[in-house]
Amino acid sequence: MIRDLSLGNLMIVSDLHGNAYDFRQILKLYKQLKKSGKADYLVFLGDLIHAYPGKQKDESLEMVLQLLEMGANKPESDIICLLGNHEFVHIYHIALQKGTLEFTTWFENRIRQNREIIIRFFASMPLMIRTKGGVLINHTGASDRYGVDEEFNLQWLKNYPTSVQFQRHLENITQFNPQIGAEFMSTKEGDYLWDVFMNGNERQYGESYLQMVDNLLDLMSQDRLESPLKTLVSGHIGVNYGAENIGEHQLRICTSTGCLRDLEKKLLLISTTQEYQNSTELLKNCKELF
Repeated sequence: MIRDLSLGNLMIVSDLHGNAYDFRQILKLYKQLKKSGKADYLVFLGDLIHAYPGKQKDESLEMVLQLLEMGANKPESDIICLLGNHEFVHIYHIALQKGTLEFTTWFENRIRQNREIIIRFFASMPLMIRTKGGVLINHTGASDRYGVDEEFNLQWLKNYPTSVQFQRHLENITQFNPQIGAEFMSTKEGDYLWDVFMNGNERQYGESYLQMVDNLLDLMSQDRLESPLKTLVSGHIGVNYGAENIGEHQLRICTSTGCLRDLEKKLLLISTTQEYQNSTELLKNCKELF
């Protein structure tokens, strides 16, 4: 699912990971910016959920329920939540583990009574946003799979998740079952989406990652050749000082988990109509959360 925006200003934040203190600050700041005409949409770049042990109290569920109450992702809403890898795993019953850390069980235990509502909200999350001015916005960044697999083309991405043939995750939406996740991972769609959502960007691919960014921008520009996408904004990986350029065409921001300290946390304010020629121009529009 791809969301195209052609009017207004975006306040973009990323990777809250259950930090309700930052979440409340974001809502407060967005309210102020919207009142002053500086922001029209609040965009969460994914990974709303799953606190890292010892970082802060995990209020993932409380944040998700508040966003549901606020009508996030409804067509008329000014709050857009993109899909992150930590939400993705719950849709498809995948047990997520990083080293010795296991993320899925705690959240699944908490949503047991209203799992269907939560999962349908996650499934409503777009993969990406494209602005009229040529900015592509997603959670994970680029991958070695974009533009390579003919089956997973732009039209497939636009139709996701309805294009995914595997349906057991929805047929069993009320109860988490890791066996369903294992079955999904054995499908072509599961293999593709895992690589798209779980890769480590330049930390995994090295210098070749910069070409992958260009490939993604080209792929997502195929139906708008008169106004191609020039820059990519993502989260997904921690940034000590809140924002950094990844080559010439990608800006990575970090608004919560992944920054050295609160004063380093950054958000991004951009216009949907303005053309930003490179990631340095985007970086100039980063602001402190606190």
